[in-house]
Amino acid sequence: MEAFQKIHPLEFYRKFLIRSVRPDGRSLNDTRKTTISTGSVTTADGSSFVKIGNTSVVCGVRAEVGEKPSTDKSKLQSINNHENSNIFINIELGPICSNTFSSTKPSDMAMTLCSRLNSLINRLEIPDTDFYFDEEGKALWYLYVDIYCLDYDGNIYDAAVLSILSALKNVKLPKGIIENNDEYYKDLEQPLRELNIKHYLIPTSFSVIEDYILSDPSLEEEKLSTGTINITYNEHKEICLLLVTGINSISESNLKECMKKAKDRCQYIINLINTN
Repeated sequence: MEAFQKIHPLEFYRKFLIRSVRPDGRSLNDTRKTTISTGSVTTADGSSFVKIGNTSVVCGVRAEVGEKPSTDKSKLQSINNHENSNIFINIELGPICSNTFSSTKPSDMAMTLCSRLNSLINRLEIPDTDFYFDEEGKALWYLYVDIYCLDYDGNIYDAAVLSILSALKNVKLPKGIIENNDEYYKDLEQPLRELNIKHYLIPTSFSVIEDYILSDPSLEEEKLSTGTINITYNEHKEICLLLVTGINSISESNLKECMKKAKDRCQYIINLINTN
C-alpha cells in the first residue's frame, strides 16, 4: 500500500475521497487539532507558538522607536482607512521545516505568502494612539513581526495568520520620554500597554483535488491539489478576505459551503486566542 501511494499518489487518494474520507482518517470537512500559546519567547516584545496538525510556527514581535511620518506621507497613507503602516511582516521557510526549501534564498512561496500577510494585516484596526511612544505621539512604535516555520505539513497560511494575531495580542509596549528632540527613553515607571485590536482575523483554507474540496489540507494534499481557497472572517463573521487561486471556476454552492465551514470555525479559534 505504501509503495502504491508513492508511485500513484493521486490514485491512492481517489480511493479514499470517493468515500468522503482521507488517508489520515479525517472527513473532507475536518480540520486538524489547533493549539496556540503565547509569551514563550521572552526576548521578544510579543510572541506566539501555533500548531495545526504537524505544521508549527513560532512568531516574535520586535518593537522599535522611529520618527513619525511627515504630514504628506500620513495623508497618502490615510487614503485607505484600514492601512496600518506600523506593522511589518516577514516569514521564513527554510530547510529546518522542510527539505523542499533552501537556506540560501527565499522561496517563491515565502515571498508570495509574505506579501499576502502584509496585505491582510493592513486590515487590522488598531488605534493610532496605541503606537505612540510619548504622550504627544512625536515618535512612534514600529512592530517587526518575524514568523519562523518549524515544521511544514500544509496550511502554512492559517498557521501564520493565527501566529501574527496571537503575538500582537501578546505585545506590551512601554511609554517613553523624548529629550533634546532625538533622545528616546523608556518610562519604566509607567505600566506597559497592550494593543487594542478591534477585531480578529480568522482564516480557513481549503485545497481542491479534482471535484473534492478539503478543509485544512496537509502537505501531501496541497501537492495533489489543483487550486486553493482562502477565506478570512473577523469575529463578527464579516468576510475580510476571499482568495481563490488555481481554479478556473467554482460553483456558487461549493463556495457558499466553504464560507459556511469558515464561519463555523470562527468561534473555536476565538476561544483558543482568548484563553492565552
